Amino acid sequence: MFERLARRLRQYAEKDGRGYPDWAMRYAPVARAMRGREHENLRVLEIGANENGFSRFFPVRVTAVDLSHKHLIAARTAQGARPVRADAALLPFADASFDLCVCMDTFEHIAEQQRPEAASEILRVIKPDGIAIVGFPSGDKARAAEECIQKEYHALTGRTIPWFDEHKTQGLPDTDTLTAQFTQAADNTHTVRALQNTPLPLWIWMWRVLMCNWPGRGNSLFQALLRIMTPLLVHMHPRQGYRTLLWIEPKQQNSDI
Repeated sequence: MFERLARRLRQYAEKDGRGYPDWAMRYAPVARAMRGREHENLRVLEIGANENGFSRFFPVRVTAVDLSHKHLIAARTAQGARPVRADAALLPFADASFDLCVCMDTFEHIAEQQRPEAASEILRVIKPDGIAIVGFPSGDKARAAEECIQKEYHALTGRTIPWFDEHKTQGLPDTDTLTAQFTQAADNTHTVRALQNTPLPLWIWMWRVLMCNWPGRGNSLFQALLRIMTPLLVHMHPRQGYRTLLWIEPKQQNSDI
């Protein structure tokens, strides 16, 4: 009886991107900022694709870029994305091709020496009135939080979380450094604002539930509760977040996320 109920609760919790609140917290601020804009002909580029991307949260078809063939298949299958296998530091698109570029939790997987090139490419492919939103975990506290989850996950499963291994190899981006790189790439056409995203204690608690089976047999119930709470969680504006969002917009605009 309990196992059957647990399966149903987990199916409810995982049935779409909102079942993983960390994904929702990445994209919900961007979706809110774009609300009210004409989006029928909006050209959107998403760098760093998988099955749960921007179009899960905003009704627009995206061009999805990734180096992983597996990730691109998942993005096309789950979201109907147009898949393009390419390097973020060498995008195969003409100048001023997109109205919006979204790049979430990808720069920490890019080699540090290539990050200025990726920033320049993002600014190159957005239109003069285009917007880019770049999110990435940053700072010593985010690094410590990842190490905490990695340690608990390894104790539970004997394995490590591959993307945290990549974060450690490449190093988490520094907010000030990446802000300066985007500002330089903008060449005085766009402003760059750094905002905090996803409170650190909440991020740790979410991943303990989702990856570390916390708190044991009641895990499926907590997953379902996370899904129910997600619409409230995405409105949180932390002073210290796990993730930084860089909001890059034309100087004449004043959007609010």
